[in-house]
Amino acid sequence: MRDFNQPVRATGPGVVADGPTGAATVLVIDPAGEAPHDGIPATWRELTDRLRIVWLRVPAAPEWKSTVDKVLSMHRDDAIRAVLDVVTSGPMAADVIDLVRHHESLVRTVLLVDPEIEVDEPFARVVVRSYDGPDDRIPAPLPLGHPDVVFGVVAALNELRSTTRP
Repeated sequence: MRDFNQPVRATGPGVVADGPTGAATVLVIDPAGEAPHDGIPATWRELTDRLRIVWLRVPAAPEWKSTVDKVLSMHRDDAIRAVLDVVTSGPMAADVIDLVRHHESLVRTVLLVDPEIEVDEPFARVVVRSYDGPDDRIPAPLPLGHPDVVFGVVAALNELRSTTRP
């Protein structure tokens, strides 16, 4: 497992967002703290023409659970009530699933990357899993800004959209 305790990851904003207000929202809860500047990772920017991406950088937001509660409460109180999906990885999977259980009516799905737990919730699914092989250059969990993660998330969102249409 990768070490997320590098001091540089704790600097910068705790939350960054991009994309149209009122659009379907993807809340990314990032244990690695990517997006240390004022924008989401470049690999996600193409999605912001149709999705609202809210990126929570856990190392820069030590009270991340209360931040997630606040984001979910704002979503609950939003008149439009757009679709909300959550993405997280590795060591955060169990905590995020537990948190979403208390807001299940607000969150369509939790998409997981290299979770450290077995996933047994109807609202959660694994979208990317690393393999432990000699040519695996990036230790698990994959960074949430990795292109394979973006591809897996988009594929899952497209599948969800196609199964929820009348």
